[in-house]
Amino acid sequence: MWNVHRKRWIAACAALGVVALGGCAPTIRAPNPADVKAPAWAMSVQRMDGAQALPTGAWPQQDWWTGLASAGLDQVMTRALSPANPRLAEAVDTVQWAASVSTWRAAALGPQLSGQAAITPLQFSGNSPLGALGLGNKLYDSGDIGLGFTQALDFWGKYADRLKAALGEQRAAEARLADTRRLLAAAVVNAYLRWAEAEQQLASTRRLQHLYQQRQALIRTRRYLGLGTDLSIASLSLQIQQNTARLARWQQRAAAARFAVAELAAIAPDALPPRPVAPASAVIPTLPPHLSLDLLAHRPDVQAARALARASVQQTKAARAAFYPDISFSALLDMNSAHLATLLNPASFAYSFGPALRLPIFTSGALTGRFRGAEAQQAKAVAVYQESILQSVRQVLTALSGYQHGRQVWQAEVVGTGATREQEKLTATAQALGLSDRAALLQRQIALIHQQMTQRLAHYAALQAWAQLETALGGGYDQSRQHP
Repeated sequence: MWNVHRKRWIAACAALGVVALGGCAPTIRAPNPADVKAPAWAMSVQRMDGAQALPTGAWPQQDWWTGLASAGLDQVMTRALSPANPRLAEAVDTVQWAASVSTWRAAALGPQLSGQAAITPLQFSGNSPLGALGLGNKLYDSGDIGLGFTQALDFWGKYADRLKAALGEQRAAEARLADTRRLLAAAVVNAYLRWAEAEQQLASTRRLQHLYQQRQALIRTRRYLGLGTDLSIASLSLQIQQNTARLARWQQRAAAARFAVAELAAIAPDALPPRPVAPASAVIPTLPPHLSLDLLAHRPDVQAARALARASVQQTKAARAAFYPDISFSALLDMNSAHLATLLNPASFAYSFGPALRLPIFTSGALTGRFRGAEAQQAKAVAVYQESILQSVRQVLTALSGYQHGRQVWQAEVVGTGATREQEKLTATAQALGLSDRAALLQRQIALIHQQMTQRLAHYAALQAWAQLETALGGGYDQSRQHP
């Protein structure tokens, strides 16, 4: 009876000691990402938000650039966003590395089975205790074959928290890959629009040069007939020189933008067409009538920051759980013999099984240092997450303001182009009726091309602003599609 009570007393003392040591685990005081609140921005959006109709289908879409209706851009984007692009290779490798770490962390929760085999020739000294028993100065070809089993008992959730942290870091790596794609797509669209704009402006500048030359020939003829002055010829010569310089600038911009597209898309410059497929002059993609903070969930950089903040919480929990004892169950099946000839004899069989407990009693501050470091990393990750939200709100509001302004300017220039075109038509009719001369018509045609170039600048500025807003809203990224 005394033995039974003694065993119970020992077990109770051991349990009390475990609880007492567990009570030494510190309290987590680091900020939690669940407490991060997004800033209010509804009134700012309402002041800028237009009444555009919702486009067909879900918005925003990952392939948002298809709204430009440019087949050439679609082909370039397919090449640019392929995994073969060196700009994406590093992020892809990081995702694979994070996935392997998750697999490694998950393995710690599962059973571990290992085998061993050894042949160990040995000889005991004749003066050793075994030698005194007559076992010394003899060669033994001992052998051992064993099978071991271990299962960690994660009562405190340390291994589970490490797995959750690894999965969070894997989601963050996937989001960073999507963010790299987002920024790369924005850069390609920006370069392609600059290329298309430069090529169209270059074509208009060449038409201007042709009209200037026609007008110069007409003025020289009139001067020869005594109907003009040298001042008008000099003024037109200056305009021709200015247009020639403008022509060179647009050629340089077109070449630079073309090379930028090739570099971003990892395409040889010779593989690109000589000229891009430009979007239609009337294309201005639409936006939803009401922007909300829910759309910021499409930003992969915000997703990555949030995933890392949540992963840091799990790392801190795992560091706290390290203050508690490790408990595991292990078993061993073994065949051991002093001679290989009897290794497989049933008498060589041995086994052991049972629980094991490892209790940290004194670690010279290692556990505390690791825990405080995890708390500092958690606080840093939460601050980065909060900053990413503030930055995304600022970028969206700035992009929305630029989009609304660019759209208004473009619409005003469209009206101006219509009025200038009507004046050109009236002048052409007057010339056909003999009420005006060729010089007046050429001047109207030159004015129309200038206005068309101004409208085109406004159009591409609006397209750039739209692309910037799509990028600020995350480019359609939705992590829930990958991790439901």
